[in-house]
Amino acid sequence: MERLRFGICGLGFAGSVLMAPAMKQHPKAAIVAACDPNPETRAAFGKDYGIPTYENLAAMLDGTELDAVYVASPHQYHCEHVVLAAERGKHIIVEKPLTLNDEDARKMVEAAARCRVQLVVGTSRSHDPVVKTMRDIVQSGEVGRLAMINAWNYTDYLYRPRRPEELDTAQGGGILFSQLPHQLDMIKIIADATIVSVRAAAGQLDARRPTEGHCAAFVTLSNGVFATLVYSGYDHFDSDELQFWIAESGRPKQPKHGNSRKLLAGLSAEQEAALKTQRLGYGGPVAQSYAATEDSRKQPHFGIFIATCERGDLRPNPDGVTVYGNDGPRDVPAHAGRGAYGQGDTIDELYDAIAGAQPALRDAAFGRNTVLASLAILESSRTGREISIPPQDIPCSPAR
Repeated sequence: MERLRFGICGLGFAGSVLMAPAMKQHPKAAIVAACDPNPETRAAFGKDYGIPTYENLAAMLDGTELDAVYVASPHQYHCEHVVLAAERGKHIIVEKPLTLNDEDARKMVEAAARCRVQLVVGTSRSHDPVVKTMRDIVQSGEVGRLAMINAWNYTDYLYRPRRPEELDTAQGGGILFSQLPHQLDMIKIIADATIVSVRAAAGQLDARRPTEGHCAAFVTLSNGVFATLVYSGYDHFDSDELQFWIAESGRPKQPKHGNSRKLLAGLSAEQEAALKTQRLGYGGPVAQSYAATEDSRKQPHFGIFIATCERGDLRPNPDGVTVYGNDGPRDVPAHAGRGAYGQGDTIDELYDAIAGAQPALRDAAFGRNTVLASLAILESSRTGREISIPPQDIPCSPAR
């Protein structure tokens, strides 16, 4: 197998700005088609990449020979698109979250097993090289047993331009399905365990953004490791202040407290949705900025993240991981994957699973556990109770 022939389903920010450049430079991937309902976006993308583009996934599957599909459509379409791709025999990378409810999650787990295709959930920040580096340090045993993890992040998430459904919890809006999976997945990968219970509180502080914007949770994992996570997306304190003013993408950042709120002042829902497309879409100012700053990029991150072990604490830094051990701190360079940062490592994970080199860590069952954890956080917040998460109970056939 030389290269995986990918079709990209969804040319929003994740598909066209983050993943496509990584696929273009990855030695084991090739973009051969794309689909998106926006005719201007798909025409521009197709011209720049020299590939055919289609209005929808079915047309792309009919029109082009593919090995794999990268599903980057809105959350509510993930199940439909994953099942369709699986039934056509295509391997899959699907953006986090896997989906928004357990019924759809079960369908996706079952489809991947029944059709004998590999599925990787990504790209969450758990695919970042620094996370693999932390996992490797823990698994090496040099710092002893992992005991707990602390993850917290303060951002402007809720005040970045949004489509209406992105402010509706029932449709996957707010932080519970779009942001917390980053933290949950990072915790699970480093602990090498699944989440078994959650005690949490989440809330809404702005009636104009009627979805959860802040959360605190206590999470217990299947191997006894426990973790706390905190997230706030209200564009006040910015935890990148404590991350050396390196943004989540790994690029240098200037402090701009409150600017996101000001940008949205006076806009209607339609104007805000249009602004999102203009700013974050293919060829927009954010995409241009990302391309221009690629050479100065450091390791990406997701706020403050500290793993506590018997003989030391681990924390990501802009170039790798700092180990605070019995003899003081030392720096470990980040794992070097074949690709670019998290997106490249996501491609590696799918390729290696297909080739039989090693099984996918973030498979459909892994994604379902994260969906159940997000739902449990919401239920715990509403009921005030600790919520148990059932173990994987869907038979999985080996992928081909």
